[in-house]
Amino acid sequence: MGDINKIFEIYFDKEQIKKIRNSKILIIGCGGLGSNIAHILLRTGFLNLTIIDFDSVELKNLNRQNFLPSDIGKPKVYVLKSNLLKINPKAKIKALNKKINENDLKKIIGKYEPDIVVEAVDKEETKMFIFETAVKMKKKLITASGIADFGDVENIKIIRKKDYTIIGDLKKSIKEFKPLAPKVCVVASMQADEVLRRVLKGEEYE
Repeated sequence: MGDINKIFEIYFDKEQIKKIRNSKILIIGCGGLGSNIAHILLRTGFLNLTIIDFDSVELKNLNRQNFLPSDIGKPKVYVLKSNLLKINPKAKIKALNKKINENDLKKIIGKYEPDIVVEAVDKEETKMFIFETAVKMKKKLITASGIADFGDVENIKIIRKKDYTIIGDLKKSIKEFKPLAPKVCVVASMQADEVLRRVLKGEEYE
């Protein structure tokens, strides 16, 4: 069996690999965005992931989330962790199966000390307290807004500030439009790419 960690020497120099492997990423939400972001980050060399979700896999999730029919009924965080470890057994993945509030998030950030927080949830009120908490605690945040519908990925925007990045079309909420794999996965890929960008080119934001 080959070691996936060795292949990254083809794509990154030693200093870049060190930055990637030392970075701790907190992903809140393991659905359409989070499950795909986690897989992409793992395949980019990241080892230290903390993933949070309170939900179980449902049939309706399979149109866009990185799960299988055999996963239905199982907690998303545990399935995702298991799948990720099959790709890279050396990954250090902490899976928290719980619904969090603002106080929970403060404790989690304080305990696990992530370098970057990735927001990947559905509810607006949850997005808001994640944003406010991460900024207050001086953690870099990558969030999404407007990921639903199809046929208009050219309208996806990236808003970059020193402490946070917002990715999406900023309009089409899943409250009004259906979340479909093409656009959801594009935004997930862009969020993962932004994680890599901030880890390797963080000085651009200072």
